[in-house]
Amino acid sequence: MFASTPMLLAEGAMGPLGDFLPFILMIGVFYFLVLRPMSKQEKERKQRLSELKRGDRVVLTGGLIGRISRVDEDIVVVEIADKVKVRVLKKDVADFEEAALSQAKKDRGDKGDKGAKAKDDKAKDDKDTKAKDDEKGARANDDDGGDASRKAG
Repeated sequence: MFASTPMLLAEGAMGPLGDFLPFILMIGVFYFLVLRPMSKQEKERKQRLSELKRGDRVVLTGGLIGRISRVDEDIVVVEIADKVKVRVLKKDVADFEEAALSQAKKDRGDKGDKGAKAKDDKAKDDKDTKAKDDEKGARANDDDGGDASRKAG
């Protein structure tokens, strides 16, 4: 009975701040690992969008690549093919073409080797399966032909 009294005192000594300390630490980690880098990227993107000018090659959020023909306050006219122009909001311009393509190459470089190996393995499996199916088909035709000749003869 006396041994449990110090434990109760130790639990109460942390107080209300001690109960919320893990939660406060999680919020701090979330801020520094997620929110702060995202806000930094958004500021850089807004800076790039403010610098858009005629002739820049851009990538739109839908993946279309084109050249800027005209820049208004909130609208950009992008030429996506010869004599094909679309009006888009500035916020729908994802990035400049060079930056977007270099990012895509970087992403593909990390995953591209695995994807190429998987495609090669799948092609090999498909060839093996087709060869087995052809072999089974040839055996079935041999069996049918033999039975038909026995029945006829």
